[in-house]
Amino acid sequence: MAEYDIDDLFSWHYGETKEMADRIAAEVMDGKRTAIIQPYIDEYPDTGETWDYTNEELQELIAENRDMYPKKGDINILTNWDGEPQCVIRTTGFGLMHFGDIPIEVAELECGDTDLDAWQDRKEEELLDSLPERAIHAKTILSIEIIEVLEKLVFH
Repeated sequence: MAEYDIDDLFSWHYGETKEMADRIAAEVMDGKRTAIIQPYIDEYPDTGETWDYTNEELQELIAENRDMYPKKGDINILTNWDGEPQCVIRTTGFGLMHFGDIPIEVAELECGDTDLDAWQDRKEEELLDSLPERAIHAKTILSIEIIEVLEKLVFH
């Protein structure tokens, strides 16, 4: 018996552009990607200042807004940019972390990067490419990251 009813699942894509969403979906489908690491975007100040949350405060932020974030065990449909189902995914872990505190072991879950500096540079470029119209300093946006670890399931 299936652990979920495909008709009851929520569908979405990751990424702010067609190129990014389609690439992420393909990487999950290929098994290269087992995590999504994306900026925590709320209302960032246009001043270029960074938010100074401690790790304890980040955990409180999750607890206070738990219904907004993925939960371990959540099962959903990952689509491409055009909304075409690609696979079913289950969230196996979730957290918020400062960009500079993300260890290589976590970064590796995003397509196997083994060089932390190269991964950080790529993430900054991705962000600036996806938000070119906003004059926001990369360190402001990248100060806090949402990390969702997932596994690909099979369609039933």
